[in-house]
Amino acid sequence: MIEKNVRFSLDNLVVAYNVTVNARTNKPIREYKVDDNGVVTEVKSEGEQAEMDLGIPADKVPTKEETEETDRKLIDEFICSGLAPQYEDLPFDFQFILKRFYDGTRYAKIAADLNITLGELSVMLDEYRKRVAPLAKKWDDWRQNQETTVIDKPEEAVAETVAGEVVEFIELGDRKSSGNDEKDPSPDKEDKGTQIGKDELENFILGGYGPTFEDLPYDFKELLTRKRNGETWMEIAQSLKISSSKLSADWSEYKKRVKAFLDGEENGAA
Repeated sequence: MIEKNVRFSLDNLVVAYNVTVNARTNKPIREYKVDDNGVVTEVKSEGEQAEMDLGIPADKVPTKEETEETDRKLIDEFICSGLAPQYEDLPFDFQFILKRFYDGTRYAKIAADLNITLGELSVMLDEYRKRVAPLAKKWDDWRQNQETTVIDKPEEAVAETVAGEVVEFIELGDRKSSGNDEKDPSPDKEDKGTQIGKDELENFILGGYGPTFEDLPYDFKELLTRKRNGETWMEIAQSLKISSSKLSADWSEYKKRVKAFLDGEENGAA
């Protein structure tokens, strides 16, 4: 029966946790903000900030506890993203633990590798999920806003896997005509800019021939090389400490300018 209860705890579909709220306003005492890289931090209240900066004691605020529930899958995605904080009293790498689990390793095997019992793993994982749940909700709001912003742009969209481990840009605007449309213009009348295909454009950039622009400071030859060597755009964006949507927008703008540069050279040669 104990083992059955442990399995149920680990696989529960929702995580219930307590939130301290202001009894007067019914708003949570702890508020959070998310930066451009998806990092969630706590926002100090005016009273706490004054206490820190000026040494003025914060006003006593009547509080009460309320129970909230969050989808466990959402919390696990947040943990697997690598953005969840660590706590000294919960010393295990829960990101690694959950990635192993989603890769097919049973919790019992993970617990044995950590030299703890399945029950101990269950208790610690449950406690960790509860602590990061409010941050996960805030992160999810930010993530959905980022996805909406990117999808609304005409030249890009984002596809995302369950655990948020692989994020790729689906770049529109590089599509070539099938050649079967009766309305396709003949080659001698077609705009030369449309003749520059994706492979030709990227090979030009990889050759180090692309122009540079002050407002686009990244080395796109290096970034494209990293992408072709197996890194995802999300991983590259995180290494640059910028959001994936920011990198996507800059990459699309850079390609557009290089296309215009090549088109100008061809027209000049003609």
